Amino acid sequence: MDKRNILFIGGDERQIFCAKMLYDCGYEVSLFGFEKYNDIPPELIIFHNLKIAVILADVIILPTPLIYEGALFAPYSQETLKKEDVLQYITQEKIVFGGKYDYASQQEFSAKKIEYHDFLGNEEVTLQNAYLTAEGTVEKMMAVSKEALFQKSVLIIGFGRIAKCLLRLLSAFKMNVSVAARKKSDLTIAKLLGAKSKHISQLGNLSGYDYIINTVPAKIIEKQTCEALKVPFIDLARKDKIKNENYIIFSSVPGKYAPQSAGEICADFVCEQLREGKHE
Repeated sequence: MDKRNILFIGGDERQIFCAKMLYDCGYEVSLFGFEKYNDIPPELIIFHNLKIAVILADVIILPTPLIYEGALFAPYSQETLKKEDVLQYITQEKIVFGGKYDYASQQEFSAKKIEYHDFLGNEEVTLQNAYLTAEGTVEKMMAVSKEALFQKSVLIIGFGRIAKCLLRLLSAFKMNVSVAARKKSDLTIAKLLGAKSKHISQLGNLSGYDYIINTVPAKIIEKQTCEALKVPFIDLARKDKIKNENYIIFSSVPGKYAPQSAGEICADFVCEQLREGKHE
């Protein structure tokens, strides 16, 4: 049995479920920066000294995203955790996991020859998270409108992993789905899956839909258009400041909608990498 100690530093509820699953897999698991979480499993070790926690750990799991509003993403920590305070103690013999690393952190890991893994750089993890995001978006659509989705019309902007999952789910609700994308191949696939399709350049004023879902990080829709919308616009990719109650920023969906499933996906990835690694 692998007895390496895995330390979680900061993060949201996904980390708790991930930690519990890794403990069940036989690892020694500890936490730092979860003082405000009220239901920590008793089998998990709680550290209050960051330096000691990192020194004793073999594997360190950082939050996803790593940084939020200038500090380490740690919503359950009593104190603000600074990235530099954490990274200074991580040395070459440690293995690091996380997601959405900033460029400076990646450079530091490389310079210190630290092995690090990106949850969101793994295609299997990304695909599973895309499905969780699609499921959570469907729930959000029903919550904001308080109506059934049956025979309503929806426009999906973009046709990446999340959009493809959304198309399948919303089609199951017998919605009238339209897809706006740039690539001809994406427009063709959308048609073959039963959706109407149009090039992004032909979006116009966005009228005629009951819902609009954006999955594209680039700025596609003008601010003035968003402020004039009369129907829910659920933005999965941007965080624009729009003065309209119909404009809904819906980010980090797996961690909010299905933290247990998202945590278990991450745990599977960690187990797989540790089994395949050279540090047994």
